[in-house]
Amino acid sequence: MPTTPVMPARAAPEHGAGGQKAERTVYERLRDALPSEATVYPNVAWIGATRPGGPARDGEVDDVIVHPDQGLLLIEVKSGPVSRDSFGRWYAGDRDLRESPFTQAAAAKFAIRAMIVRHSNWPGDELRLLHAVAFPDTDRASITRQGQTLGPDAPTELVLDRADFESPEATREALERVWRYWSGDGSRDRHLSEAALATIREVIEPSVVLRPLLRGDIEEGEREMLAPTSHQLSMLRTLRADRRVSIIGGAGSGKTLLAAEKARELAFQGFNVLFVCFNQPLAHSVASLPELRPFIASGRLTVTTFHELCRHLGAEAGTLPPQPANVGPEWFAEVLPRALERAIPTVGGHWQALIVDEGQDFDPSWLESLDLLLASPGEGVLYLFHDPAQSLYQPDRTAVLGLVERELADNCRNALPIHEFAYRWYTGPLKIVPLRDDCREPELIEATPGAATVDALGDVLERLVKVEGVDRRQIAVLTGVSLDRSVVWKQHRFKGNLVLWNGGVDTAGTSLKLPADRVAAQPADTILCETIHRFKGLEREVVVLVELRHDDERLGKLLYIGGSRAKHHLIAIVTPELSQKLGKIAP
Repeated sequence: MPTTPVMPARAAPEHGAGGQKAERTVYERLRDALPSEATVYPNVAWIGATRPGGPARDGEVDDVIVHPDQGLLLIEVKSGPVSRDSFGRWYAGDRDLRESPFTQAAAAKFAIRAMIVRHSNWPGDELRLLHAVAFPDTDRASITRQGQTLGPDAPTELVLDRADFESPEATREALERVWRYWSGDGSRDRHLSEAALATIREVIEPSVVLRPLLRGDIEEGEREMLAPTSHQLSMLRTLRADRRVSIIGGAGSGKTLLAAEKARELAFQGFNVLFVCFNQPLAHSVASLPELRPFIASGRLTVTTFHELCRHLGAEAGTLPPQPANVGPEWFAEVLPRALERAIPTVGGHWQALIVDEGQDFDPSWLESLDLLLASPGEGVLYLFHDPAQSLYQPDRTAVLGLVERELADNCRNALPIHEFAYRWYTGPLKIVPLRDDCREPELIEATPGAATVDALGDVLERLVKVEGVDRRQIAVLTGVSLDRSVVWKQHRFKGNLVLWNGGVDTAGTSLKLPADRVAAQPADTILCETIHRFKGLEREVVVLVELRHDDERLGKLLYIGGSRAKHHLIAIVTPELSQKLGKIAP
């Protein structure tokens, strides 16, 4: 299995006697002799394989010259008199060298080549790596005049000696000799592009910071969220004793979690349970919970939106008029609720327990109609979950049912940095306390509306998926406008094959008017895009807010609702005007 090399580090040569002095002398002579377009790096340490499939080893090459026309030249320096015996053993002075200086340089050449060409930014240039040796305390002529050589694997043309370091001119001529030896007729010479040179610099002189990826932060945060809080456990015990209760809680307090658990518990006890919420995505999410599916399949539990319930029961009772070609607001505000009200005498009495989530969005007359569907209206089991601060459509009027009220004051979803961002806009009556502080600060990214926002979102998504390692299905892009008016949704596909998805609308952003049980599951290779309005009650590990208007009268509610959907990281792409309102822009 190939070994991935560790990037080498540059270290300045040190003063001292012997080898260190020789290395410093060679480095200084090379530096002074090279043209301005070339660079010499001293003491490049490396760890990597020195042959294909070989084991990793560590080493250091004394000098690496990077020349845009000649490639890379690696030079191994040995001080003192250098010798080689008839058995092929090398010595520097009285030191027995572990391997030939030529072999040492060649091994470094292979390892460093692997590091460079495997780098993610390598442009694919043909890379020439050459090697030579420097013996600054010897004279090459001491053997060549006698007709001797260092061996067939150690050509003297690649030896830089004392004479070669007497002046910058001599060193320059010596380097030209080495390059001529390797170039031959020049057929293998290749110029290095600026992109290639930049990548080589990144490998040899890395400037990096090791930091945790968001993917790991999410995994740690998810483990911390597994255990329910003592407050939630206490609330579950309370709900077993109370039959008709209104539970008020802020965003992230676990209202939907408790509502789903209560539905499961009641269905298990033999009740026919009706679970009603306002938004279709929430109904789809609740109906998809594994612990609820058996009860839905058996008919013990019905999970639906209010308007889908009106449509279904109105059709069953014959009280639903034909749907017009162009459905207006009055269809949802008046026609469907009236169809349900007229259907009650015919279809009422099937359910013994009612659970309402997102209760703040229900008109009082809707709540009264739902109560009348119970086998014992006004007395049957009823649990209503609501957050007045999330009422986008009308004031919270859940008090009409006269229920006993319980409070959920813990924020179990959002860690402190996200909590502080979202709850800056909270207008409810409770003092909500975050239970976690283990996430990054929210990011604010400034972009003008339109194309600049689309580009900024593309950059954010690419960073989250490609760099931070976040799973696409852990990301939600939430917009402050309807999808049929969203330029983000119209873009649909971003660089890096990052695709937005929403199973409830077509490519133009027009609603498909599907009931919750007919919405397709999100494909694994897509990123959810939804409106803030429709994402109430839901959550994602990472949330990106877009298309928020600074002059929107509901801006505070959108920031509260949208921001509080993020479990582990929040990013808001905002206009310059909104940036001024929100504060400092994150780098």
